[in-house]
Amino acid sequence: MPHGHVLRALTRGRLERRLLLAALATLTVGVTACDPWRCDFDSHGACIEFETNPADLAAAQARVDRLLDLELPYWNLHRLGGWRIQFRDTPEYVCYLATRNEGCTDYVNKTISVRVPPDSMGCFEAAELLHELGHYALGDPMHANPAWAGVDAQFAGIVWDRPDAPASCVRRYGGIRHGMWPVNMDGF
Repeated sequence: MPHGHVLRALTRGRLERRLLLAALATLTVGVTACDPWRCDFDSHGACIEFETNPADLAAAQARVDRLLDLELPYWNLHRLGGWRIQFRDTPEYVCYLATRNEGCTDYVNKTISVRVPPDSMGCFEAAELLHELGHYALGDPMHANPAWAGVDAQFAGIVWDRPDAPASCVRRYGGIRHGMWPVNMDGF
């Protein structure tokens, strides 16, 4: 290969590397710019996001930590590394083919999104997080696994019937034992 061709090939190789690096940098910036997560804090390896922040975010963090301490073991889980838990205000949330729901476990976006009941009086613990953690753990959208049968009975002990329950949860849900997290077995 004549000297001029070698020089042009080397120059072209450097240029291609620079273009490749520029393209990778642009892609990295583009992907991070599209990241929809806005983490208020981390708990059990998950990004926790409140659509509407509670008045006291530090207190909310302690409550979420405790909530996950209670709910993760039910499904034999310990961490949710790389996932987001979103507490939202409305039922409008695109989840695969549904546009309205109380909760969604989105494997594509690694997001568990749960609606905080509008009449919860600040008790976000009443959201269907335990239910969605079941979808995460079991990968069972049709509720066919027998483990679903006990979910509704967990409501009181997790939300209000414990010594460290938030006062807002005791006031709002005290006495309710069933009917908050019902599971439609063998159906969506």
